[in-house]
Amino acid sequence: MSVKNAENSLAPEARQTVQNAVEKAVAQASENYEVVEIRYTKEFGKLNLTVFIWQPDEITLDDCEAVHNAVSDALDCLDELFPDEYILNVSSSGLDRPVVSDDDFRRALGTEIEVVADKEKFHGVLKSYDADSFTIVTGDKNPKDKTVLRNIKAKVQPYIRF
Repeated sequence: MSVKNAENSLAPEARQTVQNAVEKAVAQASENYEVVEIRYTKEFGKLNLTVFIWQPDEITLDDCEAVHNAVSDALDCLDELFPDEYILNVSSSGLDRPVVSDDDFRRALGTEIEVVADKEKFHGVLKSYDADSFTIVTGDKNPKDKTVLRNIKAKVQPYIRF
């Protein structure tokens, strides 16, 4: 499958207009939904616009369908911004999506996250964060606060129990 970044197929002003329309449509579909990312890719010669959504509860197929319908209607009014036909996809942000931005940390508050840095790997419940660091509570029987600087090279993601 041929996949490449196709963000350059739309002018920056057009991308901002699309983003605004998508965010408004998602918010109107439900106040619980939030846009995590809008990704532009080119697959098999067609522009694919993928909207990744989040909500506090699990994202279901019905949620994706509701958002797809709302976003599709909103983008129908903006057809002139797209140089060619496009395919609209709506998906959840995924269980293993990295926690990187302030919004990611906000969404992860109170949930278990995993930190992998150099030779260290640990997990715990995200307690707080700011621009410079975040704090998780590690351990079940003897909980301890562990503060991690955000400027270190570390992979932070939701902790998934099997």
